[in-house]
Amino acid sequence: MGGPDPERFELHCDTHSLCKKWTKDQIGSFFYFPSINFQKAGGGFGPIRVNNREVIKVPFLKPEAEFDLLIGDWYRRSFMEVRSMLNTSFWAYNGAPGVMLMNGKGPYQNPRANAHESFTVTQEGSYTNQITLDTLDVHVGQSYSILVTADQNAADYYIVASPKMYKATDDDRSLVAIGVLHYDNSTTSANGPLPNGPDPFDLDFSVNQAKSIRWNLTAGAARPNPQGTFNVSNVTLSQTFILQGSTADIGGTPRYSVNNVSYLTPETPLKLADQFANGSGVYRLDEFPVNSTSPVAVAGTFVATGTHKGWLEIVFKNDLRVMDCWHLDGFGFYVVGFGDGKWTPELRSTYNLYDPVVRSTTQVYPGGWTAVYTYLDNPGMWNLRSQQLRNWYLGQELYLRVYDADPDPAKERPPPQNLLFCGMIDPPPPPPGSPKPIPVPGSAPTTQILWAHFILAISVGIRGVFQIQQL
Repeated sequence: MGGPDPERFELHCDTHSLCKKWTKDQIGSFFYFPSINFQKAGGGFGPIRVNNREVIKVPFLKPEAEFDLLIGDWYRRSFMEVRSMLNTSFWAYNGAPGVMLMNGKGPYQNPRANAHESFTVTQEGSYTNQITLDTLDVHVGQSYSILVTADQNAADYYIVASPKMYKATDDDRSLVAIGVLHYDNSTTSANGPLPNGPDPFDLDFSVNQAKSIRWNLTAGAARPNPQGTFNVSNVTLSQTFILQGSTADIGGTPRYSVNNVSYLTPETPLKLADQFANGSGVYRLDEFPVNSTSPVAVAGTFVATGTHKGWLEIVFKNDLRVMDCWHLDGFGFYVVGFGDGKWTPELRSTYNLYDPVVRSTTQVYPGGWTAVYTYLDNPGMWNLRSQQLRNWYLGQELYLRVYDADPDPAKERPPPQNLLFCGMIDPPPPPPGSPKPIPVPGSAPTTQILWAHFILAISVGIRGVFQIQQL
């Protein structure tokens, strides 16, 4: 899911199906995907909408129609073949995808109305102040809801998604996703040149747009009370993590890392090990640094302590020459600052602590830093990672362990009765005198005002953002 994940299921065992219901307490546009083994690159993702409860007023008029638009890259190879190619430096660091897609297709006609004037209204789980725009940077793993005013002449209009930090040419549009949005009574096809967007290398434009998107303090969202009831104007920080994403060569293999530590996925799921073995034999808590860079690139299972009900400041640093994006499961975070060069504590004076947006995925610009605040009120074992699929798969991630000794199931639910055991954790023996379970036969595994939900679901090769442009 694109937003804070209420559950993250790891199916390492020989059972291939799992059904789970949960309550989602955030509104907005999200997406779902498989989170292991590079399977996301095989097309395993799709949109999810979470609407307000009827008792909570929406801060805009009801749209005439809604549609979802997922944007992503695609290789002309299976995800397993692409996964194996990442063992080479070229594909790990520079390999480009074959084509850009909208909703899983190349250039196509989408029978929806489109017009010039658009307004941002939500990003992931938050309502934002409405700002007018004609181009929007949607970074990898992020989602927006956009109001589009359909008041133009009846015709067809282009909608274009082009990558950041990459210059497409008229002769090669394979990495530009093109859609045609159609008025119901249109008799005029879209024609002529594609609409121009901002310079894809103009980072100032992107940063200024990001800073202009602010939290709507008066609107309710999942709860009747205004979003602004929760704010960071006067918080006391309990912890600060300074996390630098970078490349590394470990044992002759190209990797990505956090503070020079490249994550190794253990055979035993972390939460299973935490619940039944206190992590013993699977990971060592706080083994790796969260405020400095390891002097030598190493591989390991990176798990750090997060203080329960404490405020955590995370400064994401990007020393790469390309865009990066970071996502935290289990929480939303307040994006309080962007900057260039080296971060220092004195730069906290530049933070926006009045109306920063709350989201779960944030961009980090080349050679820059992004600062976020998050309140760790959700016990569990939570993944903190680069949303660039290639970076993530090759080790740019860690886990945040938030522990609460209170066994109250309202805070963290106990393991289900049908919990799957695997790795080094064996299932407990059945109670004495219990009948043997009856085997179940196996089954084959199954694999007007318009409301537009823009989701950038996947990026394997072009590591940047996609600028949504309208004619």
